Amino acid sequence: MEAFELEMEGNELLRQNYKEVKALILGVEEGALRNTLDNFHQEMTNSEVDQTPSKKINAWAWAAAAAIALFIAGAVWILYPSESFHSRQFAQFYIEDPGLITAMSSESSYDFDRAMVEYKSGNYQEAIERWEKLYQSNPENDTLNYFLGSAHLAKEETEPAIAYFQKVTQLPEGRFTDDNYWYLALSYLKLGRMEDAVNALYKTDHPLKEKLLNSIHEQ
Repeated sequence: MEAFELEMEGNELLRQNYKEVKALILGVEEGALRNTLDNFHQEMTNSEVDQTPSKKINAWAWAAAAAIALFIAGAVWILYPSESFHSRQFAQFYIEDPGLITAMSSESSYDFDRAMVEYKSGNYQEAIERWEKLYQSNPENDTLNYFLGSAHLAKEETEPAIAYFQKVTQLPEGRFTDDNYWYLALSYLKLGRMEDAVNALYKTDHPLKEKLLNSIHEQ
């Protein structure tokens, strides 16, 4: 409620809508009161109770409810604008990379595998910190670049994700090349960089590639 009041203080349109709806509800309440008094006097003069007035009162109640609903809908639209096309598309198509199977047996790969466990557990920041330590001595490693990009994208840190995904595109093709272009395309899509997203999609054979391309072209 406090957030709504603060928003209303600085939003002239919201204040005006609030005043109009408040006046409408007041009118509805007054009308309902008059209707109730009329019913009371009618009941005093008639021996049988007419059921019609109660329906009229219900109509007033529905009018009040409708006014409130319209105001709430308007307030939500003002406070929380509809998501953009590219945001909706990203949410529809994005599923984080599931990660790799970790054996945790090789001492040389222990740090990488430990980070992978954190990543697959949803502890993306912990995974990033561990992989970044390995990255310092292996900046050309496509696996590290790919999963650092994946972890940042899972954290909704799109710009850093793009930087790592772009780095993979500059390295010799490897096992992550195809998926890398898919997630690079989704990262561009999330930022509304539609042309870059389309260009990246043309370089991947991801099974959802055509569906996303068609969705973008139909916009």
